[in-house]
Order: sequence, then structure tokens, then C-alpha cells
Amino acid sequence: MSEDVITMMGCSFLVRMAAIAAALSVFPVAPALAEDAAPDADVVGKASSPSHKAPIKVEVVDYKRGEDGPGTLKMSGKAIPGLDLHVFVDDRPFALVKMAEGEGTWSTEDQIQLSEDVHVVRIQQFDEKTQMPAATAMFRLKLTPPSPEDLAAPPPSR
Repeated sequence: MSEDVITMMGCSFLVRMAAIAAALSVFPVAPALAEDAAPDADVVGKASSPSHKAPIKVEVVDYKRGEDGPGTLKMSGKAIPGLDLHVFVDDRPFALVKMAEGEGTWSTEDQIQLSEDVHVVRIQQFDEKTQMPAATAMFRLKLTPPSPEDLAAPPPSR
């Protein structure tokens, strides 16, 4: 094989790997405050990707510890209508939300035991034809009780 062919194959491989990396890239999300946070919640938050055009938005995160067992984790937000939403906590499946055509809002609630460690929540939707990720959102979750300032009304939007 000539050196030019090998170089061209190497470049082609790098371009494909860059395209795959871009397709699988995730956007970290920043926690913020939830408007309808329960005053007795152990964790409250709001998260979305930094871009206002991001396909998946997490608007509410609420975890209530269980007295003698797992607690209840609630999440809701917006996503691409018609594509199932897969929610993972620490790389373990947490929920599968069936998204109806035309419906962009989602919510899920289930019991889960969360430790005091930092947990990673990943939410994904997959293209039905290619089975490649169509949208991904990720954020970190740490169980710390909210302060009174956290439960105060958020500042008005601009």
C-alpha cells in the first residue's frame, strides 16, 4: 500500500472518530432552583444544558429520603416529542419515559436509594432508525438539604 493511501485512510479514520465523538458528546448541566420545590425535600434543583436550543431540558429534580429504605426521586422537563426518554442514575437504568408525538414534556418518579456521594444523572433519547443518541443531558446530584435561600422564589427572567 502506498504511503498516500495509508495517510488518507488514517485521516478518514480520524474524521469518523471525531464525528462519533461529536455525536456522543454530552452537555454538562448546571443546577439551579426549582420553582415548585417541596419545603421538606432533601434535594431540589433545576438543570438544563447551557444552550437554550438543547433538545433535553431538566426543569425539576426532587429527592425525598425514605425513612427506612429508598427515597423517591422525581424529575421533569422537556425533550424531543415522540422519542423515548431513557434516564440513568450512576449508569444504571432509572426510568424509561414514553414520549408521545407532539408532547414535549416529560416527568418520572420512582424509588431509589441514594448515598451522600455525588451521583451522575444521564438522560438520553435515541434516533429510532440509527439507534444513535439524538439528545443527551447530564448533571451531577449531591444530597444536601436546601438552604432557605434555595427555596426562595427565583429572580425574574430577563
